[in-house]
Amino acid sequence: MKLKPDKTQITWGITIFLTAVMALLFYYLLFHGGNIASGIHVITHSMMAILYGVIIAYVMSPTLNFIEKKMLIPIYGKCGISFDKHENPKKRKQMRKISVFMTIAFLLLILYALLAVIIPQLIKSIREIVYNFPIYINNINEYANKYLATNPELSKTVDGALSNITARINEYVKNSVVPNMSTILQIISRRFADLIGGIFNWIIGIIVAIYLLNSKEMFCGQGKKMAYAFFNENVANEIISSFRFVHYTFIGFITGKIVDSIIIGIMCFIGAMMLKIPYPVLISVIVGVTNIIPFFGPYIGAVVGGLLLVMINPVAALVYLIFVIILQQFDGNILGPKILGDSTGLSSFWVIFSIMLFGSIFGFAGWIVGVPVFAVFYAFVRRVTNHFLHKRGLSTDTESYIDVAYMESGEFRPIGNQDNNRFHAQKPESSWRKIFHIKRHNNKKDQADMK
Repeated sequence: MKLKPDKTQITWGITIFLTAVMALLFYYLLFHGGNIASGIHVITHSMMAILYGVIIAYVMSPTLNFIEKKMLIPIYGKCGISFDKHENPKKRKQMRKISVFMTIAFLLLILYALLAVIIPQLIKSIREIVYNFPIYINNINEYANKYLATNPELSKTVDGALSNITARINEYVKNSVVPNMSTILQIISRRFADLIGGIFNWIIGIIVAIYLLNSKEMFCGQGKKMAYAFFNENVANEIISSFRFVHYTFIGFITGKIVDSIIIGIMCFIGAMMLKIPYPVLISVIVGVTNIIPFFGPYIGAVVGGLLLVMINPVAALVYLIFVIILQQFDGNILGPKILGDSTGLSSFWVIFSIMLFGSIFGFAGWIVGVPVFAVFYAFVRRVTNHFLHKRGLSTDTESYIDVAYMESGEFRPIGNQDNNRFHAQKPESSWRKIFHIKRHNNKKDQADMK
């Protein structure tokens, strides 16, 4: 006679099996997590070209949409070709190929402009700075000597600090740099090989981006198809809505920040030329690139450019700092809100928090994408919180919870009411009041003893 397990036994068996598998996975992650991390690193490194292609296609997608909607569709319309209700599929494919070609050509044109116009100017500026570096150091020494001549005590302190720093640098070069020259050369050669590999990955990434741009609607359709296949209608709609929100948040912030930074860089170049600030191209590139970083970017650009100019001309450095402060005020209060709007919905504190968090994990890339990533997470938490509040019939307005001491029988009890004394609703007596009460009590006691 065969024994057939019932439904409860099967359920318990599956539960025990899954629990054992999870326990083994937790053990392996805890004690052999380095192997998994190295494996993930190998996979991501091998797929880096695909990642670059996804990034290029995602960033250039608005450009492709603009070319199609604002340029090609009107041209085709004048020729009597309509694309309503999926008409003319062959012409639609032809238009997509033309728009992809124009989008990639526009991208390559921007890269060529950077390489042919800005890069030579940057190299020229850097070369002049390196060539004139002894002169700049001599200028700093003259300014320092004039100031220290009237402050002998400060002069001794500075001389001692400089001697200490020089001795430490010589010791470091002698003990760490010279004996490890072979290792340093190996590191330099590895970095050079990584640079060549990075260029190769970007070339492959452009090819991948062409395929992604050409079939981007098909990929979106496949994702929606899987969502409705594996989930019920409401869950699938929520998943698609979430991805749409993530897309709007990222594309709105990244493209808006790029456009904003380009405008600020151009305005900085024009202002630097008018104010006759040295090396205007280099200064403008520094300001424009660092402006991509939210909140901290303008300050980084101002400090880097100021340190560069203070060696050349301290007066020009002061003029530059004043000009950048005015420019960033214009960007932060007028231009930035006009372009970006409220694309993230984060307060200044959460912007700083997200930059510091993701910057410490992912470096420069984390500084740029940290704000939209955290904005998505913040919106998800807010959405889940509001969902459960709605289910309980409670308000979703944050300001209505500021003065709440606790909740009792479905009603909020405010902090200011003296009758609400549960759950530590009343503040404890301050230390100063305690001291005052003790002194007053002691005075009464002394008066009673005197009587």
